[in-house]
Amino acid sequence: MAQNIAVLITKPPYGTEDAFAGLRLALAMLASGSVEKATVLMMGDGTLNAVASQKSDAIAMPSNIEAVQDLLDFGAEVCCVSEDLEIRAGKILTIEGVKMISWDDFRSILREHQLVTTF
Repeated sequence: MAQNIAVLITKPPYGTEDAFAGLRLALAMLASGSVEKATVLMMGDGTLNAVASQKSDAIAMPSNIEAVQDLLDFGAEVCCVSEDLEIRAGKILTIEGVKMISWDDFRSILREHQLVTTF
């Protein structure tokens, strides 16, 4: 059994279910005891999942904010590559508890994990 997993979120929060599925996979792995630690790493368009002002009700979609909050409440580490978010959204308020990281931090965190999956 692996002790930890890194879930890379590369897709935007809405338009496909990929980001939501990745967030829920990380939560399921923790909740089931399949891993001791789950880390979500948002990069590229996936960084938009960290934006606090998402308005999912405007497009009749479930909120990814709730999925991120569930992970944080369950003790997962949720990180967002700050350079990627700034390119896409500028300086913007992110969900409380999401850790902003650099690409160097991203690579360092990734090396700490036994399992890695990408959404």
